[in-house]
Amino acid sequence: MLSREECILIFEHIDGLIVVDKEAKIIYMNQKTANSIRVNPKEVVGKHIKDVIPTTKIHCTVETMKPDLTDAYFLDDCTIISTRYPIFDDDNQFFGVVEYDVFDNKDLLMNFLKKIKSLNNELDYFKNELKRLQSSRYSINNIIGESASIKKLKGEIRQAASTNSTVLITGETGCGKELVAHAIHDLSNRNHSNFVRLNCSAIPSELFESELFGYEDGAFTGAKKGGKLGKFQLANNGTLFLDEINQMPYFLQPKILRALQENEIDKVGGSHSLPIDIRVIGAANENLRSLIKEGKFREDLYYRLNVIDIRVPPLRERKEDIPIIAESYINHLNQFLNRNVESISEEVFIMFMNYHWPGNIRELQNMIERAMNRISWNEDMLKIEHFDHLFNEEDQNNVIEFNTDNPIEEAKKKAEREVIMEAFKVCDGNKTKVADLLKIDRSLLYQKMKRLNIRN
Repeated sequence: MLSREECILIFEHIDGLIVVDKEAKIIYMNQKTANSIRVNPKEVVGKHIKDVIPTTKIHCTVETMKPDLTDAYFLDDCTIISTRYPIFDDDNQFFGVVEYDVFDNKDLLMNFLKKIKSLNNELDYFKNELKRLQSSRYSINNIIGESASIKKLKGEIRQAASTNSTVLITGETGCGKELVAHAIHDLSNRNHSNFVRLNCSAIPSELFESELFGYEDGAFTGAKKGGKLGKFQLANNGTLFLDEINQMPYFLQPKILRALQENEIDKVGGSHSLPIDIRVIGAANENLRSLIKEGKFREDLYYRLNVIDIRVPPLRERKEDIPIIAESYINHLNQFLNRNVESISEEVFIMFMNYHWPGNIRELQNMIERAMNRISWNEDMLKIEHFDHLFNEEDQNNVIEFNTDNPIEEAKKKAEREVIMEAFKVCDGNKTKVADLLKIDRSLLYQKMKRLNIRN
């Protein structure tokens, strides 16, 4: 046990130590505190604390008999941050208040606040990094294009992001369905949580249930000790993206439907249901209605998924976006492949505009990358010779032939005719809508139709 002298020695090293009784009269003030306010500690004993330190708030704690942590008051133009605790005796009778300073000058306080700010900045940085790692890899800005169909797509993405309903994204392979899913998650109020992707065509059917729902310890032979979290749990509070959902095993579809309807799942080998809060986005590269007729996809699951329907247009329906897509990908590949390509020749663009792009954007990217691997390091333009043999034989009819008197003009006419014909398909033959889509006057549309021998 400490002696009286040892206790006093300790007390003398505590900044701002003052003890008052239940009437707020000073019982004890250490020498350090007395020196700071220029008084004699023995002479102030018995005086009301307000008579010695007018700005103090000890008397407030005497009245409330409740602790005051890190409270502030001013003394001689200094900000004092102090902590006050009520004192009770063995019989739980209120005895008085003890106060000591956390900070006794402005400089200490400011240094402390700077450290707190620095720690908060570091915390914010790591929070953002965690969010970036857990969240979607892409945003709506990664969807490149200025065509009417892309502007419409971006509008649908923003609308879908403002709700929590399930989304079904349809489109051909390679057109960017996963990019759309990432963009929806990134714009949603779930973007602080995980974006979890599962390719339904890449999971063996016997592992599908445990991959989606997880399993408990000892659920089956060879199960991981301690069990495993499934994709639904990993995506909790976030977004679960089921890519190529048309490939999901039929026997598992009722369990997916229950998870979506009841917001709960059953782990393999589990004894009770687990609540979940996720948003599901599905993507399909086949017509699900046709699969329903074939008995390969449940109609009730289709309607549960297809609350919001987003169709991603194929590249052949938005060929006007090809130049900006190509430029963006070339800039990316210049760094990756250590090249310095600045442009693409007009002949190549004509070839691009006359091709039907069955592989969509993925095929365009592949074609550009292959060409940039063939170009010399000191060349700055992709030319027609860099694309030799990149189209397979059955596609040769879709590429312009250079055997006319004016091949460039012929190619332009062919490309313009194809764009107008596609516009008529998109607009169901409505000339007014076609003109709006192409951003030309209706009279100019009629002139082009006559010149290019388009009948509709």
